[in-house]
Amino acid sequence: MQEAAPTRAEMMRELVDALVTRPTSDPNVFTAPSPDWFGPRLFGGFVVAQSLNAAIKTVSGDLRPHSLHGYFLRGVETGHDSELRVEHVRDGRTFTTRRVTTVQRGKEAFVATASFCVDEPGDEYQAALPEPPEPENVEISDFDGPVEMRDLGATPARADGTMESTRRVWFGVDPLGDDPALHATVLAYLSDMTGTSFRPHSLGVWGEHTDASLDHAVWFHRPARADGWLFYDLHALVNTGGRSLVRGELYTRDGRLCVSLAQELLIRKLDTPLAWPPTP
Repeated sequence: MQEAAPTRAEMMRELVDALVTRPTSDPNVFTAPSPDWFGPRLFGGFVVAQSLNAAIKTVSGDLRPHSLHGYFLRGVETGHDSELRVEHVRDGRTFTTRRVTTVQRGKEAFVATASFCVDEPGDEYQAALPEPPEPENVEISDFDGPVEMRDLGATPARADGTMESTRRVWFGVDPLGDDPALHATVLAYLSDMTGTSFRPHSLGVWGEHTDASLDHAVWFHRPARADGWLFYDLHALVNTGGRSLVRGELYTRDGRLCVSLAQELLIRKLDTPLAWPPTP
């Protein structure tokens, strides 16, 4: 008898279990698994989110993450746990900084600096939500994973071939409870779900390129929940020298800009195309 496919809620529980780091005997060292979901190399969203989660566990509860800047040094293999080592760079009254190094099999794979803050009163301004159709009016995407995706695709190309947006997608996430640390961790994971937005000349093509994240910068503008519906608007800024720079803005359903992303990626055309399936 064939085993039933896991439900989306079950897959989300597996995702959360993989993103939340485990303590060790050292209060500044954590471990995390590398689930075999998308092939032999761990999806970068896991790496970024695990790094942030480890840093969160070393700061006081009244601080929240406002940014993370990281570099991918080498791929993280699936099937092997990683060790996350947190350094206390600064503990200030308003801003606190941590450096996190992800190590696997004795080699550094990802290094990130995470900054935490206490929000202060000030002027309020944000870029406007691009007014997409409601998620219920968008066809569900083929990707069957823990996050429901309803992809609108890119905006029409201008006369010069450029596009205002190279990916527009609604993310639907099952309820996550009320832990702010978990919501920030899942938002960090979602920030890396850029699809093929970074190479506008081959948006619908999978398996013909080596696509590898080089660095990842994410800003958390305001406290936000990662469950419910979130709209991600992505823009490829430049492709040159075998690299791409992509920018993204993640909005809550009511139009509040909660997360911004900037990421540079390596793009290489393969001599022999890879097999399906795609990664998120």
